[in-house]
Amino acid sequence: MQGIMIKYGPFFLIVLFLLPGIVFCQDDFLKVECTVSPRSIMQGNEGLLKIKIVVRSGIKISANPEFMIKLDENANLSFSKIFFAGSELNLPITREKEGIFLDPQKEIEVPFKLSESALLGNLTVNGEIIFTIFFQDNWSIKTTQRFAANFVSRKNFKNKKK
Repeated sequence: MQGIMIKYGPFFLIVLFLLPGIVFCQDDFLKVECTVSPRSIMQGNEGLLKIKIVVRSGIKISANPEFMIKLDENANLSFSKIFFAGSELNLPITREKEGIFLDPQKEIEVPFKLSESALLGNLTVNGEIIFTIFFQDNWSIKTTQRFAANFVSRKNFKNKKK
């Protein structure tokens, strides 16, 4: 047993120190801040998902391949659609010699409607952003970043019972 620890001990230490960096490195490049407005929505009423993307200095988001927001399906919510391409969101772009890049300083707003039979209480809108990061040393990686925003569903007493 002691021989195994001596033989594999350094390997386990290396994995122990590198694993947190591998798991959390994606958050270093891009941060997605989401909120729902209003914070409390009555059944049958509309809300607005607000998405703000914060990119680390020295990193750019490539416009090609396509930047996309994908919303998870939810029986309590209805969206006009669940996929939104970067070109549909009218995000500002910048053209440089390396390519075309998105300037995500504009807050993205996605309207939705809470169903009349939605569950009451705390609800969550979930989704992911699919994007390509372009680094200063001319390499890129396509990846995803999950997001979630919470809000409260309230009973709408104006809805007639059937």
